[in-house]
Amino acid sequence: MATECPVVFPNGVGVVPWMVPGGRDIAVATSELMKKYDAAIWAHHGIFCSGETFDITFGLMHTIEKAAEILIKVMSVTGGAKRQTILPDEFRSLAKDFGVSLPEEFLYDK
Repeated sequence: MATECPVVFPNGVGVVPWMVPGGRDIAVATSELMKKYDAAIWAHHGIFCSGETFDITFGLMHTIEKAAEILIKVMSVTGGAKRQTILPDEFRSLAKDFGVSLPEEFLYDK
């Protein structure tokens, strides 16, 4: 959604489908996603993030929240269509310049 997203969370964000919050099932599903991601969104509920320090973790959460807010605003104004996007090769250039690795599974023409 935003240029800083692949820099702040290059591995992406996991999504846990809706589950009753506070139970074992959501904890297990989240722990499985956290093996791959530093953040997991709980559908219709919230977000779980992990980092080396509070500041890093809060920055991760804040960036994800900001990107989601921008996307919702863009989608509501445009009737659900994004008018512009960052192309896969542009993401690859960004990754190279910032020294991060982006999973190729996320880089494709839409």
